[in-house]
Amino acid sequence: QSRDFMSVVNRKSTKSLMEGTIRDAGAGCEKAGEKLGDVELAGNENVDTQDEESGPNMMDELLGGEASKQRILVTNKTAREKEQLRFQKMLESVSDYSPKYAPYLRACAPLAAKCAVACEVLVPVCVRALGLAAAALALLPLDLLYVLLGLLLCFFGGMYPMTMAALEAWRQAGGKEALNHAHDLWAELGNVLAASEEDDAKDDDGDGIPDVDQMGGKELALRKVKLAITTADPDKLNGALLCMYAGWVGVVAVLKLQFAKTIALGAAIGDFLHKTAAKPCTAVLATAMPPEYHKWIPTLITWLCKLVAIAVAWQVQRIISAFHSAVRGGLMSARGLVEYLNKKGWIHIDTDQSFIDEAIGWSLAGLGFLFQWQMGFSPPFIFTIILWPIQLCEYFIMWSLSDATAPQY
Repeated sequence: QSRDFMSVVNRKSTKSLMEGTIRDAGAGCEKAGEKLGDVELAGNENVDTQDEESGPNMMDELLGGEASKQRILVTNKTAREKEQLRFQKMLESVSDYSPKYAPYLRACAPLAAKCAVACEVLVPVCVRALGLAAAALALLPLDLLYVLLGLLLCFFGGMYPMTMAALEAWRQAGGKEALNHAHDLWAELGNVLAASEEDDAKDDDGDGIPDVDQMGGKELALRKVKLAITTADPDKLNGALLCMYAGWVGVVAVLKLQFAKTIALGAAIGDFLHKTAAKPCTAVLATAMPPEYHKWIPTLITWLCKLVAIAVAWQVQRIISAFHSAVRGGLMSARGLVEYLNKKGWIHIDTDQSFIDEAIGWSLAGLGFLFQWQMGFSPPFIFTIILWPIQLCEYFIMWSLSDATAPQY
C-alpha cells in the first residue's frame, strides 16, 4: 500500500530542516570553541602540553589550558576572590548615580559579583561543551543522527517547545547569516576579554600590585569601559547587532502567529485574574506593606496576575507541543533506524510499502508523551542543571511573546 504523498514530502522537508539546523549550529559552536582557545591569560603559549599519545582529557577541553582564565578561577580561590572584588567595586560604583537605590545596590553587589564570576566561567565552558558535542555528532551516520535527535524530540521536545519552534523560525528568518554575525560578535568579545586580562596584569607603578587592584570602583569601571571601546571594532559590532536583532524580530513575528491562540488565552486569563484579584490583593498588600511602598501595589498585582496567566496558558500549550513533538520525534527516530538497518543489510524492508516504521514510531510516541506527562512536562533534575541555558532561553521567549500582547491595566 502506498503512503500519502504529503506525508513523504513532510518527512523529507523535516529531515532537510533538521540537517541544516544541525550543520549550522555545529559550525557556529566549533567556531566559537576555536575562538575561546585564543582567549587565554598572558603566557599561555609557554604552557607545556600533554603527551601526544595520551591527548588532552575532557577537563582540559572544557576549562582550557593550565593558564586559561576559566581554569584559574575554578582552581584558585585567591584569583576568584580578586575577580569578585573587581566586579563588586564596579557594581557598587553604580550606586553613586542613583542615591535613592544605593543601599539596595550595595547590598546586592556581593551576590551579583559572584554570579558574574560564575557566568565568566560557565559560559565559555558551555560553548566548548557544545563544540565537543557537535564534533562528536558529526562522526555519526546521518540516519543514526536522526534516531538520536528523534528520541530527544520524542522524550523531551514538549519540555522546550518555545526554543525548538524558535530554532526553526530562526533558520527560516536567515539564521545562517545571523550565526556568522554571532561568531563575529563572540570574536569581538574574546578580543575585549583578552585585552582586559592583559590590563589586569599591568603594574605601571612597579609596586608589585596590579593597578586594577588599587583603583576605586568608579575609576575601575571607567577604565574597563574605555578599554572595551578602544579594543572592539564598531563596524563589526554594529553589523552583528543589527543582523541578530532583525533575525530576532523575524523569530518573534513567526512565533506570535504560531502561538497566537496561546497568547490570546494568556491575555484573557490575566484580564480575568486582575479584575477578580485587584480588590482583595490590594487590601492584603496594603496591610502587609509599609505606607511608603503602597504605590507599588497596583504594579505588583499586575505582575502577579500576568505571571499566573502566562503559566496557565503556556502549560496548556506545553501539553499540545509535547504530543506533537512525541509523534514527530518517534516517527523520525523509527524511520532513521529502519533506513540505517536497511543500508547495513540487516533487514530488507521497503518503507514505502510497509507500516513497520509507523508502528515503531507511534509506539515511541506513546512512550515519549507518557514520559513527559509523568515528569510534569519538566526535564529531570540532572537535565535542568546541564540544560540551564536552554531553560533560560525558554522563559525569555515565553515572556517576550506574552509581553507585547499583554493587556494594559
